[in-house]
Amino acid sequence: MKKTFQKTLIAAAAGVALMSAVGTASANSLLFPYFTTATGAQSVLSLSNAGTSVAAATNALHYVYNYGTACTHYDASGSLTANDILTHSIAATTAGGFGKAVSDTSTPVYFPLSGQTGFLVVSTKTTATTDGLRGSMAIVDPATGLVVSYAGIDNALDTTGVNEGNFAANTDLNFVLTTLPSALVTTSWYGVVVGNMNADIAAGRDWKAGASFTNNGNVYNNDEVAFSGTVTKGITCAGPITSTDLMTGAQAAAVGTNGGMIKTTATAVAPAAPSTGTTTGVVLLKMQTVQAAAGAPFAGKQFLHREQEAK
Repeated sequence: MKKTFQKTLIAAAAGVALMSAVGTASANSLLFPYFTTATGAQSVLSLSNAGTSVAAATNALHYVYNYGTACTHYDASGSLTANDILTHSIAATTAGGFGKAVSDTSTPVYFPLSGQTGFLVVSTKTTATTDGLRGSMAIVDPATGLVVSYAGIDNALDTTGVNEGNFAANTDLNFVLTTLPSALVTTSWYGVVVGNMNADIAAGRDWKAGASFTNNGNVYNNDEVAFSGTVTKGITCAGPITSTDLMTGAQAAAVGTNGGMIKTTATAVAPAAPSTGTTTGVVLLKMQTVQAAAGAPFAGKQFLHREQEAK
């Protein structure tokens, strides 16, 4: 039964990844802001080099993983052959992954540790183009109920030189964060600090740019009532945020369990040496877990989506 379940899980993850590969983002660096190698989970990466200017070229790929609470750097090089689709588990087979979904001549870079979360940057390094890579991530995690697929975030720059990992065009710093009643849904966020990561990637350093979030002096309950008090929450590189991270104890008690809203602004925090990265924006993912009280069929399911910047 265990082997049957594992095969079903692998097939589901690979199938989602292959279906989502059509019409995904294209560029020379792609940011995948969340992966997990938790026991029993499969994070599946699907890549292609179908851009018109590189369709006939085998491209070197550079994978840069950032993982764990310290956002540790891990990188290695792979390759993607002409007109190929490469679909593989993020985790190495020794860490619970299944390897390639289909055997081919392209070379992936697996993550060698189980039980980790983080984000990934994949870049093409051979052909000078802004349309050299397309890709998506699919995640199936039975323990959390998460089944999600998303396109990689496009930097649209030629990364054969100094623009690998350059996401400085992202300037998203203002977000409206909302929560539903906690008896039905628990809500958290995973933030990835972005900017030009190139110098840190080239030097093999941990990306240590930071962001400090503020509630701007108020939080709101589910009936439009504001409660004052200023709280900040900082993250370095990437990390989790909860609604109570941006509330005083009194605000949390006043808002109660019926859900609420926080209008938050992030500001850049100088990087910890030796990182030299400058924060330009944040990619913020909202994670909502449906509680048992919600009943079937949604109880136990987890939903993930990217928060849009509040203009």
